[in-house]
Amino acid sequence: HRVDRRQRQMCIRDSSDTPWYKKLKINGYMQFRMNLKTNPDMECEQCDATYGGQEGFMIRRMRLKVSGFIHPKMYFYFQTDFASDGKNLGQLRDAYFDVYGDRNNTFWIRFGQSKVLYGFDNMQSSQNRIPLDRSDPINSAIKNERDLMMSFYYAPQKKKEIFSDLVKKGLKGSGNYGMLGVGVYNGQTANSIVPENNASLHTVLHFSNPVRLNGGQYLEYSFHGYLGKYQTSSVTDGVTASGQLDDQGKEISANGAFFDDARAAVSLMFYPQPLGFQMEYNVGTGPEYDWQSNAIKNEFLHGGYITLMGNFMVGSAKIYPFTRLQYYKGGKKFELDAREYDMAEVEIGTEWSPFFPFEIQVTYSYAKRYYSDAQNPVNNNTGHLLRFQFQVNY
Repeated sequence: HRVDRRQRQMCIRDSSDTPWYKKLKINGYMQFRMNLKTNPDMECEQCDATYGGQEGFMIRRMRLKVSGFIHPKMYFYFQTDFASDGKNLGQLRDAYFDVYGDRNNTFWIRFGQSKVLYGFDNMQSSQNRIPLDRSDPINSAIKNERDLMMSFYYAPQKKKEIFSDLVKKGLKGSGNYGMLGVGVYNGQTANSIVPENNASLHTVLHFSNPVRLNGGQYLEYSFHGYLGKYQTSSVTDGVTASGQLDDQGKEISANGAFFDDARAAVSLMFYPQPLGFQMEYNVGTGPEYDWQSNAIKNEFLHGGYITLMGNFMVGSAKIYPFTRLQYYKGGKKFELDAREYDMAEVEIGTEWSPFFPFEIQVTYSYAKRYYSDAQNPVNNNTGHLLRFQFQVNY
């Protein structure tokens, strides 16, 4: 026991003596995309620009990450994107530090801009995800998946090892966001020009349990939920906030109005070895445009997806075939007039990695997308989409 204690003290002392810049890791990835489509009017604002109106090639993401333990009890993470949606400008994605509170680093507090603890689809990195875009029903909760926040995480050592294995083994895990996580965040989305004006933060709760079954198969089930107030900002002139009255008894403008914003989700992942599936469903309430009254109301929303996927080795190459079906009905709070949506989509495709660090993805989608806002009260489009992505990891 005394020998083990001395060894731990020596490791901590040696780690503390190492210059901070030698503890950092630099990595990232780049995604190059193009598509062929039958209906240029069938757009998806929360997807990338090539889904709808933009033609030709584009760089979807150009990420640079810097991370590492700058102290045995402190971890730092920074990520920027130099080509978000084809726009060649830098954007801050993540900037946070974790402070650990025990000897085995099983619980920690995070400060900064990070992914909000809601939905497996949101927390899984685009570097690892097989479908090119996140699903409408889950991603409509939090634009860019991130916000300024402070959160608490707990994960026992065995669960931390499983979270790590799910990524290292190429099983498309989400990474370690704790077995239990709870936090508070602004609620107006990361990198937003809209400040937090309602003097009340969003609260989020997350529970996830990864289990290693007999035979080496992995199963993970999760529950997520958040609650807060959302302030609409992208609003057409003349659109009112239903039921919110001024001193004269008239409905106020929806521009800058506050609405209830709450959701709950359940997730289930059966990791592909060689076959698996991923599914999520969420329900909640949020702002949604009503064209009949030309007003934004708090309305019920719901939707989910299921992805069937494989994981095969062909020689030295890895192949991940998949099929995803998704459905969403409700508002998208961060779009113009909190658009009302009713969409369904089926997508099939495959990811092929002939060698690390190179990946090729080909996907075909057929979608029905209806939305309504003050400028387009009835916008109903269907279409086919063939998409290609070339990714390099470094």
